[in-house]
Amino acid sequence: MAMNLLKILSKVGGAILTDLIPGGKEIVNVVNGFLPDEKKLPTTATGSDIQTVISTLPPNQKSTLLEKQFDVELAEIEAHTNVTIALGDVDKTGSSTRPFVALLMAWVVAFAIVVLISMLAFAIKQSDSETIKAVGDSWPLVTAMLAIPSALLRAYFGMRTKEKQQKYQAVSNQQTPASGLTSLLKIWKG
Repeated sequence: MAMNLLKILSKVGGAILTDLIPGGKEIVNVVNGFLPDEKKLPTTATGSDIQTVISTLPPNQKSTLLEKQFDVELAEIEAHTNVTIALGDVDKTGSSTRPFVALLMAWVVAFAIVVLISMLAFAIKQSDSETIKAVGDSWPLVTAMLAIPSALLRAYFGMRTKEKQQKYQAVSNQQTPASGLTSLLKIWKG
């Protein structure tokens, strides 16, 4: 199926072109033919990378390159698009199991904390040092009891973040903007 480069890049988005399109290496080579040596792209270039370097070309070269026709098989691109659409449809229907489980775990954690703080406050008010010592010595039990709900909450919110990033990338054909904290953590790990 013949498609122009602009249409191919809009379908590929932030994914690596050569991973999604058989013969994607030839497309990267054609784009590199229009670029100076210092701007040549690697074979691992994403659709967004290619769009960025094409935008730096003079208008006549840009339009020539974007209108260039390529024979591509879009089965993988269409399969990925269908998965993204299916995920969006699931979210539209108001899936409620995971949010309900997360809400229950939040209530468990909140209830346990309120009970512990209430016990400590009452023991302090009554000057009951035995109860204060008993609650203080039971930290391994409290940690074990709160570990599972806390882990579930952390996993739920982590997965939701990844899903939102993937949806943003699929819709806008751009990588999600990194937060300041994420950037700092990457710098620290590096």
